[in-house]
Amino acid sequence: MAETTKLSVGQALEKLRGTKAPKAKMARLDEKIDTLDEETRRLRRMKGRVERDQLTSPTEQDAQTTDSGRVTKLKILGVAVGAVIVIPILAWKWGLF
Repeated sequence: MAETTKLSVGQALEKLRGTKAPKAKMARLDEKIDTLDEETRRLRRMKGRVERDQLTSPTEQDAQTTDSGRVTKLKILGVAVGAVIVIPILAWKWGLF
């Protein structure tokens, strides 16, 4: 059997005498819908601002990330080209060829 919680007489009277009248189910649902509608409007406004900011110009952080990737590739390429040029010159100078 399912257990039911029983109220004491004092608790039952307090509940009956309560100053707040219980709201109808539809009124509670309407409040929830209004809250969710307001949240939806707020999120749509935020999405519009974010999209507008992304379309106008890339952020500084995005630009720095892109530039740092290019700089790293250029450094690696420079070291590789330098090694290809310097190693044969040193080998020729020391008489290895």
